[in-house]
Amino acid sequence: LDRHMQAVTTRDESSDKSSVGYVLSHSRPLSFTYPKQSFRRSKVVYQQSLPKSHSFHHPPSLTNIIMSDEPEAKKAKPTGWEDHKLNISEAVMKADEGRFLTDIAKDPIRTLQGIGPKADSVLKEMNLKTIEDLATYKYFLMSRALVTLSETEVAGDRPTTSTMNVDKAVDKDMEAKSLKDICAAPTEALEGLAEKARVLLEELGVKTVGDLANFKYCRWAEAIIEAAKYEETKTKQERKTAAALAKLS
Repeated sequence: LDRHMQAVTTRDESSDKSSVGYVLSHSRPLSFTYPKQSFRRSKVVYQQSLPKSHSFHHPPSLTNIIMSDEPEAKKAKPTGWEDHKLNISEAVMKADEGRFLTDIAKDPIRTLQGIGPKADSVLKEMNLKTIEDLATYKYFLMSRALVTLSETEVAGDRPTTSTMNVDKAVDKDMEAKSLKDICAAPTEALEGLAEKARVLLEELGVKTVGDLANFKYCRWAEAIIEAAKYEETKTKQERKTAAALAKLS
């Protein structure tokens, strides 16, 4: 570093001290490593106040060198939603927490937090590959409807002339059962649910119609799809631009 620098001495009359400054003797880029980091700079300036009698023999410590052309950090563009607090951090992977719901809705099921290789494989065997697939899974929606209605059921209170039924949702031997009994039954009670699907669901801990209605991945997916319908996807600036263009048209 010595051969690239030349000393410049000035006197400070008020403090009776001399200042010794060091600057590069030419503008050719300087390369050095300290410690284990590479720097290339066109200007390096160092200034140190020394007693008048001090004689300087060595270049200044590299830790005291000031890089005069350090680039400024890039600032993120404002989105217009900086004051919002809502999040779904426990439902999606860390990398997806800041994305639009409308974009997440189109993702593979692995975007949902907790779906590992096993669950991913099992759900794909059932042809459930995306978040939208989970949200619209026929037997989940069927089960959820039955469970929701079962919460309003009063034992022994069916009118004798009632025609209400869910015969197309359940197997023949379950048609006359109460809603609460249907919800407590194994998933095979659902009309059309294949044996293979039943076995695969059991691998995920889903054994009854009630379990399927409360299967969290389907519930999360359904909520994401529904909430995405009401999401604003244009930034504040984009909305202002659109409004201005609308006035001109």
